[in-house]
Amino acid sequence: MVKELHFTLLLFILCFNGYTQNEPTDCINSIIVCGNTNLELNSNGVGTNDFALPGNFPPDCAFAESQSLWIKVDIVQSGTLAFTITPESSNAGEDYDFAVYGPNVTCSTLGTSIRCSSTNPTAAGVSTLTGLNDTETETSEGPGGEGNGFVRSIDALAGEEYYILIDNFSQNGGFDLEFTGTAQLPDSPQNDSGTSTNLDLTECDIITDTNDGMTNFDLESNTSAILGSQINTIVTYHASEEDASLGNGALTSPYLSTQNNQTIYVRIENTVTECFVVDTFILITDPGPPIITPTPFIVCDTDDDGDDTNGFVSFLLNNKDSEILNGLNPTDYTLTYHISQSDADTGANIIDKTTPYTNISNPQTIFVRVQENASLLCLSTINFELRVNPLPIANASNLVQCDEYNDPTDGITLFNLNQAIDQITGSGTDRTITFFEDLTAANMGAPSIMNIDTYQNSSTNQQLFVRVTDDNNNCFRISTLDLQVSITSASNASLTICDDDGIEDGFREFDLTLANAQVLFNINNPNLSVAYYQNINDALSETNSVTSYTNITAGTQGIDIVYARVEDNLNQCYGINQVALFVNSLPDIEEQEDVILCQNENIIVDAGLQTGSNSNDFDYLWSTGETSETTNVTQDGVYEVIVTNQITGCSKNRIVNVALSGPAIIIDPIEINDASDTNAVTINVSGPGDYEYAIVYNNANIRTYQDSSTFIDVPPGFHTVYVRDKNGCQPETTQDISVVGFPKYFTPNGDGFHETWNIGGISSQVLGNSIIYIFDRSGKLLKQLVPSGNGWDGTYGGTLMPSSEYWYRVELSDGRIRKGSFSLIR
Repeated sequence: MVKELHFTLLLFILCFNGYTQNEPTDCINSIIVCGNTNLELNSNGVGTNDFALPGNFPPDCAFAESQSLWIKVDIVQSGTLAFTITPESSNAGEDYDFAVYGPNVTCSTLGTSIRCSSTNPTAAGVSTLTGLNDTETETSEGPGGEGNGFVRSIDALAGEEYYILIDNFSQNGGFDLEFTGTAQLPDSPQNDSGTSTNLDLTECDIITDTNDGMTNFDLESNTSAILGSQINTIVTYHASEEDASLGNGALTSPYLSTQNNQTIYVRIENTVTECFVVDTFILITDPGPPIITPTPFIVCDTDDDGDDTNGFVSFLLNNKDSEILNGLNPTDYTLTYHISQSDADTGANIIDKTTPYTNISNPQTIFVRVQENASLLCLSTINFELRVNPLPIANASNLVQCDEYNDPTDGITLFNLNQAIDQITGSGTDRTITFFEDLTAANMGAPSIMNIDTYQNSSTNQQLFVRVTDDNNNCFRISTLDLQVSITSASNASLTICDDDGIEDGFREFDLTLANAQVLFNINNPNLSVAYYQNINDALSETNSVTSYTNITAGTQGIDIVYARVEDNLNQCYGINQVALFVNSLPDIEEQEDVILCQNENIIVDAGLQTGSNSNDFDYLWSTGETSETTNVTQDGVYEVIVTNQITGCSKNRIVNVALSGPAIIIDPIEINDASDTNAVTINVSGPGDYEYAIVYNNANIRTYQDSSTFIDVPPGFHTVYVRDKNGCQPETTQDISVVGFPKYFTPNGDGFHETWNIGGISSQVLGNSIIYIFDRSGKLLKQLVPSGNGWDGTYGGTLMPSSEYWYRVELSDGRIRKGSFSLIR
C-alpha cells in the first residue's frame, strides 16, 4: 500500500518564534507518520544536537544538520520501506539529504544510520529527487558528486519502528514525501463528518462591532460529528495548520473569531498510535441584515406646536423604512427605531414609527435596529439624524409709491417690488423672493407675479403675498406686502449751467445733486433723500439712477427734463418732480489775437466781441485792471480780458499777445567778400523786428527782398542795401556799399559797350590808391593805371592789341593783391 505524505520545510527561523515544544528538529519530537496523512510543517534550524549522546552517531554519509526534520514510521505489515523526497522548489540546486535509523532504536540509542544519502545534485549531475528504492544496491552515498541520490530500500517487518532524518542543505523550501514500498503504516484517524464543509459554522455578528466580522463560536459543537464511532481518538482545534500539526495552541470555546470566513484547523489524533490527521472548516460570520444608513431626515420648522422658530416638529419615522431596507423584503425583517444605541442593541424602548414623533433636540440622532425574523440573533443597527431647518425671515412690509403714472390722481401707479426685498428679508442673503396676488398661490409657489420691476397695482392700498425661500435648504415663509400710493410732493427745480467744458457745442454734464435744495425746498423732514432718473418709468421703478447727466438737446435748441424721486428713510416715495436743465452759451468773442506794437508807439486792443454782440451786455475785466471794452497798450506782453454776459453770468477769456517790433539797425561793417569770382555780401542787423533784405545794384532802383541777409554772386560796383521790418514798422534802413570785381572781358570795337577794361567798385574815395598792372601772355607789361582813371583801351604804344587773353595784377590800397586774366575781344 503506497502512502504519500507532503511536507513543507520553511527555512526562516522567525517562523517558529514563540514555540518551545514539539519542534520536529529533534529526534525526541519526531512526527509520527501514519497512513493517509497529509502534513504541512515548518522547521526551525537543527534544534539540539541529537548526536551528542554516546550511543548516537551522525549519518555515515557525512552530512551535518542544516534545516532538519525528524519523522517516525511504525510498520504494521511487513514489506519494503521505500520513499521519494521531491523538493517543492524547481531550483536545480535544491539539495535534500536524509538518513534512516533503526529498526527499534530510541532517540538516545540511535546507533549508526542504516541508510544515508548526501549526494549534491548539481555536483553529481542528477535530479534533485532523493530517497530509497528497490533498484539500488548501495546503502550509503555521498557527499558531493558521489551517488545518484537514491540508496537501497529496507526490508521491514511488522512491529518494527524507524527514524528518518531529512535535512534541506540548500534551504530553499519544503518537500513532498511519498512512500513507495510495500510495507504498510498504521492507519490514521479520520474525519467522520464527511467533507469539511459539513463542519462550517455560521453565527451572527453580535459581539462588539456588529460589522467587524468577529463573533463567538462553539468549536466543540463539531467534535461529535468529527469522531463519529472512533475510539481512542481526541479532537483539538487550532488557528493554523502548523499549530494543528505540532499539537500547539489548542483553541477553547466560546472562541472569538478574528475575521469573517476564518479557517479553523482540526487535529484528530489516535491516543494509542499517536497518529493524527489535520482537517479544516470555516467560521462564517453573518453580518446581519445588509441595511444602509439613510440620508438625514430633514424637514422645515413649522408652527404645529405654536412656534415655527424652536426647531421642534413631528416626524413620521416609518417614512425611512424603505430607504434603510434598500430593497430587502420587509416581511423578512423587523425594523424598530430607538433614541439610544443601547436601546437599539437590546431592542428596548421602541418608538412608535406609525405615529408622529417630535424630536427632543435639533439635530437628534435616531438609532435603528433591523432584525432577521428567521434568525433573531442576526441583527444590524445604524443611526441617522433628524434635522429641523429654520424658516427664513419674512417681515410684513409696505411699499409707498408716488402717483405719477398716467393719471396722477387715480391711485394707480407702477411699483418696483424689488425695493421691498431688503425690508422683507431683513437684508438676508441666499434668498429667493416671489410675489403673489393671493395666499393660495403663495403657498403653492406658482404662478407668481412676473413683472416685479414695473408692477401696476389694481387698487389703492393693495396687499400682496410674498414667499421667501432659503436657497440653502428650500424652507420658505410667507408674509405680506402692502402697496400704498403717496399724495405728497416735493418741488420742481431747474439747473442752469454755462457751456464752459471747452467744446461749446450746447451740451454739458450736470451735477444733478445741485438741485437737491430746490427739490426739498420748504419740506421740513431731515429723513428725506433725493435720487435722479432720466425718465418717469425709471423714477417709478427706481432703476438706473444717475447723479450726473449730459443733456441730449443742445442748449440753444431746447430744454432737457430729468426726474427727482424723493424718499424717506423707509424707502417710501414722497414725491417725483421735474428738474429742467438749461445750457447757456459763452460770450461770442475771438479768444486769442496777436498784435504788433512798434517801438515808441501805442495801440488800442479790444475784447474781441464778434459782429452782432452788443458791447453794453457784457462786463470786462482786463489783466491791467481796466474794465472797459478796450485798453491802450504801450508795452509788449500778454494782455488778458474776462468777458462776462451780464444776463447769464457766463464768461470767456480772451488773450491778446502784444509783440514789439521796429526798424533795423545795421551793424557795421557790412560783411563784403569781394575781389573774387563769387562776391558775397552779408548784412548784420539788430532790432526787435522781423526783417527782410534787398540790394539795388549800380543805382538800378529795382528791389527784390529776401529773408536771408546774405547775397551771393554780387556784381562789382557801387550798390545800396535795404532792410525793412516785415511788421511794417518804419523807417526802412539803407546803406551804400562798394563791391570790388574784375570784368572777365571787354570789347573795344566802338559800339559804346565795354570799350575799356577797369576794376569795378573802386573810386578815388574808395580804395583810391590802388594800382593795376596789365601783361600780355609773355608777361610783358602793357599798361599801368589807377582804378579811378578811364581804364585800358586795348592799345599799346598807340597800336591796337589783338584779341587774346591778358593778365592783370592789382595791388589794392587795403593791402590785398589780386591776380587773374581777362579777354580782349574785337
